[in-house]
Amino acid sequence: MSDDLPQILLIAPNPDDATFTDGRLAAALDKLLRSGTVPKPAVLLLRDGPLEDAGFLEAIAPLVERAQGEGVAVLLENRVDLVSPSGCDGVHITLREKGGAIKKLRQRLGDDLIIGAGCGTSRHAAMEAGEQGADYIAFGAADDPPGDGTLAADPELVDWWAHWMTPPLVAFGADDPAKARALAALGADFLALPPAFWLEAPDPAAAFTGLLEALAQPD
Repeated sequence: MSDDLPQILLIAPNPDDATFTDGRLAAALDKLLRSGTVPKPAVLLLRDGPLEDAGFLEAIAPLVERAQGEGVAVLLENRVDLVSPSGCDGVHITLREKGGAIKKLRQRLGDDLIIGAGCGTSRHAAMEAGEQGADYIAFGAADDPPGDGTLAADPELVDWWAHWMTPPLVAFGADDPAKARALAALGADFLALPPAFWLEAPDPAAAFTGLLEALAQPD
């Protein structure tokens, strides 16, 4: 394994989850980040969901504050209109077959905000999004619709992108240390970790320690 270990993207639960409204998620995030086990820089992805705008902004406010207070960038999934009022660092756009939306988003949001392109399994969308100026390309996806499980990045796509393309690559599907190590070995720049790994584990800090140990093991 390379000494240049991939960075971490934490996937938050869906915002209609009770942990958002009762404070458990913010407390768990704060405890984990203060433990020092999450390597920096890191990213927190706040999922899209059914909450209306005012309720969504209220629910994510403590998460944004805690994450950014510990040097973790925060991205919103798809809710472009709320990037500015939320104070988030950018947006993660779920693309289907075309990446052309990225150019318009860049013109709208400017150069200072992060624009990530979630491309699922589409090479075409990934190449077009890269050409349009996406800050990163993501293969795989968080669960869509909720409850169906994380769509893991196709290893062949990860390997292809890492060898031939320039924009950083986020790989979804790093559900455990073994999967994370495999994706990192293929060249993923970021590993997207689902809530089950970083939030629901009996000891999230210990889970991160185990993950980093696995990633640091020599080939």
